[in-house]
Amino acid sequence: MKNIVKKSVYAIAVLSVIVLACSNTIFQARKQKTYVGIIPHFDKNGYWKTDTILFKLNPDKSVSYYGTESLYGAYLAGRVAHLRQDFDNAAEYYKIAFAKDSANSEINTTIYVLLTAIGQIDDAFPFAKQEMKTPQSASIAPLIVAVKDFADGKYAQVRTDIEPLLNDNIYKNLISPLFKAWSYAGENDETQAINSVNQIIDDEAFKVLKLYHKGMLYDYLGNKEKAGECYNNILKNHYQKVTYRMLEIITDYYTRIGQKELARKIATHYQDNGLISILLSSIDKHIDTTAENSTAIINTPQKGLAEAMFNIGVLYRMFGNGSEFAQIYTAASAYLNPEYDIAKIALANILEEGGLLKEANKYYARIDKNSSSYFIARMKIIENLNKLENYSEAEKYLRDLLKEHPDNTQLLTDLGNIQSNLKNHDEAIRLYKKALASVKEISYRDWPIYYALAISYDHNKQTRETIENLQKALELSNRDANVLNYLGYWWLLKGENTDEALRMILEAYEKIPYEGHIIDSVGWVYFKVGMYDKAIEFLEQASAINPGNAVINDHLGDAYWLGNRKNEAVFQWKHALVLKEDAELLDKEEIRAKLKNGIENIKIIKVQDLSLLKRLKDLKLSN
Repeated sequence: MKNIVKKSVYAIAVLSVIVLACSNTIFQARKQKTYVGIIPHFDKNGYWKTDTILFKLNPDKSVSYYGTESLYGAYLAGRVAHLRQDFDNAAEYYKIAFAKDSANSEINTTIYVLLTAIGQIDDAFPFAKQEMKTPQSASIAPLIVAVKDFADGKYAQVRTDIEPLLNDNIYKNLISPLFKAWSYAGENDETQAINSVNQIIDDEAFKVLKLYHKGMLYDYLGNKEKAGECYNNILKNHYQKVTYRMLEIITDYYTRIGQKELARKIATHYQDNGLISILLSSIDKHIDTTAENSTAIINTPQKGLAEAMFNIGVLYRMFGNGSEFAQIYTAASAYLNPEYDIAKIALANILEEGGLLKEANKYYARIDKNSSSYFIARMKIIENLNKLENYSEAEKYLRDLLKEHPDNTQLLTDLGNIQSNLKNHDEAIRLYKKALASVKEISYRDWPIYYALAISYDHNKQTRETIENLQKALELSNRDANVLNYLGYWWLLKGENTDEALRMILEAYEKIPYEGHIIDSVGWVYFKVGMYDKAIEFLEQASAINPGNAVINDHLGDAYWLGNRKNEAVFQWKHALVLKEDAELLDKEEIRAKLKNGIENIKIIKVQDLSLLKRLKDLKLSN
């Protein structure tokens, strides 16, 4: 299946043909004058077909159109969309191509894999069913058919559907037992359901998963006592592995059996001042509003299997090389339980990992405000907007969240970070101080706030406050490498406490010898003590790691000049002037003066501690 999903490398000539094919399709569609003014008759699936064009009515009421005249053009257009990870349009073009060449198994397989990955399992089902007629069907086809039959309540048929999968160990030892367990639950057969889930491989990694599903199965089938035993086992022996979703399910169970205070106590155990507090507030609300003997969150076998599909998707993501399978299982989870917002968030997260941040935000934006996942979805949108450097839009989302949670430490810190990025340092300082005031007891996890506060004070040239907060961050973080580096470099620039500055920078390098900014600081130490060959060695590596950083390139230019490599120095200085990263830290007039006159009157710092000089002479660049 990986070959199906990942097959995406084409020669330039082929890509040119594809682009022309796509352009021609669009051009031809726009030339169709005969359809202007005709009222479209979209069928129940949202399609309207003419002689040469297929129109599709999208959920947002916009209309997409696809040329249908050429098999080759449709297939190539599908490949282009596939390459661009535009899966919706890729699937539509593949379907057009398959309609013209229904014997093509490769197109058929690609269609149902793509449709499943984007959650369109109803549409994927007939293609997967067709694949199962072949002697050696792809392993994913029976899974899709089984998921569709399960959604339709065909529980006995599901157990037949998955039989072709049993030759694969992961299906035999994990996936099949979960399918069978929930299918028997659909038939109210507790014995077979529990026997099936007990067939999950006896491995430490799956112990909590097995207990979790046994608890949900017992709960769904009305055996509250046995369900409680499973949940209590998780809380007592595996509390560090409890996920937010497990916490939702378990606290819901105790609330429904009349133990609200116990449910609150369980939720409170995981309380903190960050994002989790927002999530837990939704659990508290659920506890308050849920009546004894009310319906469970997992109140259908479909929702139970949705949990299983989601859990399997998480496992594939943990493997590191199973992202395609992770997306398929997560999409199946959302299909089986359309109310399962965490699955939608996971799908968005998979898109993020592929670098598709705008597309991921579209999924996050679909989470309803009344959902317990609403805030985490909004936080993910904010995170992606920050990565896209759309700080103003991110600020709007954060201020909206702060209206309901004005004293949340994480929200205040994140908004402070945005203000810092926008160079509004006075406002950043105010927000960081408010974030610290919201913390009940200062601890290790709060050091980044002091660090960020120090940086904003530094931008405002408030020396005393900068030092105080850097030292506090250093203390709380147990001498974090980045704090060491910042404070050491800060002293070095000031020309004060130089021996201590060198010790800090060398300690930072010992802790993280592969970080560009820290390597730059070491190189600058060598420059300041007059060891130019060593300075060049370290600064070249720093530049290779952070080629877009203006300060590092400026430093390298200085080292080249005094290392008698004048032409290279001029190039680096010119390069530094056009780079954006850390550009605000440059003195551009000083660089222009260096371009005109070179470096004059360099001041070498004197190291008092001779052991420091020996450490510098002996230090080797890490590979």
